[in-house]
Amino acid sequence: MKILLVEDDQVSAEMLKNILTHQHYIVDLASDGETGLSLAEMFAYDLILLDIMLPKLDGLMFCRQLRAKTNDTSILLLTALDSSTSKVIGLDAGADDYVVKPFDVNELLARIRVLIRRKTPALSSVIEAGNVRLNSTSSKVTCNGKFLHLTAKEYALLELFMRNSHRIFSQEILLDYLWSSEEMPLTNTVRAHIKALRQKLKQAGANDLIETVYKMGYRLKLGQDGHSEVKLSAATELDFQPTEVDGTVVDRYQPQLSPALADIWKRFKPKYSDRITILEQNIMLLLAGTLTEEQGQQAQESAHLLIGSLGSFGFTEASRLSREIEQIFRDGVKQSQGEVERLSQLVIALRQELERPMANLVPAAVTKRFANINQQPQLLILNNDVQLSQQLIEEAKIWGIQTLVATNLTELRVAIAQKCPDVVLIDKIMVVDDDPQMLDVMLVLLQAVVSRLNT
Repeated sequence: MKILLVEDDQVSAEMLKNILTHQHYIVDLASDGETGLSLAEMFAYDLILLDIMLPKLDGLMFCRQLRAKTNDTSILLLTALDSSTSKVIGLDAGADDYVVKPFDVNELLARIRVLIRRKTPALSSVIEAGNVRLNSTSSKVTCNGKFLHLTAKEYALLELFMRNSHRIFSQEILLDYLWSSEEMPLTNTVRAHIKALRQKLKQAGANDLIETVYKMGYRLKLGQDGHSEVKLSAATELDFQPTEVDGTVVDRYQPQLSPALADIWKRFKPKYSDRITILEQNIMLLLAGTLTEEQGQQAQESAHLLIGSLGSFGFTEASRLSREIEQIFRDGVKQSQGEVERLSQLVIALRQELERPMANLVPAAVTKRFANINQQPQLLILNNDVQLSQQLIEEAKIWGIQTLVATNLTELRVAIAQKCPDVVLIDKIMVVDDDPQMLDVMLVLLQAVVSRLNT
C-alpha cells in the first residue's frame, strides 16, 4: 500500500513516516501543498495523509483542486484546529476523514486501514496460498505454521502477489508500487528482492510459489486448473500478534516506536526551542506596543506547529499550552495588561515543559488509556535475573505502573491468583512448552480474567 504524506513540519513528517514504514506502507513525502498535488497527479496512491496548514497551497485548496480533477484517492486530514467548523470545512472540501493533533497512533492507523478498506472492500486480513499464510493485520507470514522472517520489501512483494494472484507484474510496475519516488531503485533491485524472497520461501517448504513469466514479469504460481489456490478470510483475535521486520519487532496495535521517537526528538528539539523563542520575542514586542500583524501571524503559526508535534512526543501539557497561545493570537491579541500577562505565563510554562526529560513523560495514548482508572495498573514479571527485573521495575515506575516479580512458576501462579495483574511478562527461557506447571499457570490466569470480566 502506498501513501502520500503532505506535511511541512519536518519532525512530524519524519515521525509519521517512521510509523507508517514500520507498518509496511510505502511513503512518499511532500513538504508543501503544490509539491504534494503534483505527486498526487503523477502517481497512484492508496491514501493521502494531508496536513491543513501548508505553505504554497493549504490542505483545503489541495482537496478542492484534486477533486476537481476527478481524482478520488482517499484523503485523511491532519489538523490541529480542534473545532467542528474546521472539520466540516475539511470534509466539504473533499476529505474523507480527519484526525486532530495530537493524535493517538493506534487511532491514526485504524482510520488509515478503514479508508483503504473502503476503496477496496474485498480486502481480506488473511490470505493463504498453499502452505503459506499471510496476515496483514499482524504483519505475520507463516509457512507450514512456522514464522517467516522477511524484510519490509520482501513482505510487500509477497502480499502484492498473493492479493493479485491472476495478475502479472512487470519490474517497472513493481518499482512503482513498492518503492517511494525518492528511493529511485533500478530494475535489478527488483530481481534481487525476488531472488531473496524465493530463497526464504524455498527454505521454508514453499518452493516455486512465485513464477517468472517470460518477457512479462512475475506472478503467483497458478494451479493446474488455471486458478490460483488462494483463500481469503478475516483475521481472528489470535492473529493479532507481533511480528519482526528487518530485525525490529512490530505490533500493529501497539507500535514500538520509543527509541525512534527519542532519536527524532534529540535531533529536532533545538528547532522547537527556536519556535518558543519566537513566541517570547513577539511577547516582548507586544509589551513594547510594536507588534505588527505579520509578527502576530508568525507567532500564531509557531504555536500551531507546536500543538501536534509536542503532543505526539508525549508533551501533552505543552500541546495544551500551545493551543491556548494559538487561540489568543488567532482571536486577535489585545494589548491589555491581563492578556499580555497571560501570554507571558503560558510561554514560560511552555518553556519549562520543553525542558522536562522525555523519559518522565507519559505518551498521550497511555494517559488517555488510564485516565479513568483510580488505581495504578499492575505488571507481573516472571524472571530470575535480578538486574533485569530492577531495570524493568524502574522503567515501569516512569509509566505509573506497579510491578511484581515472580522468580519461578509457583510464585507466578500464586501472584496471578491473588493480585490479578493487568499484564503478565514471562521470560520464555524459564518455561518449557510442554511443562504441566505452565498449563496450570495459564488456567489460573484465565480464571482471573474471567473473574475480572464478571465484576
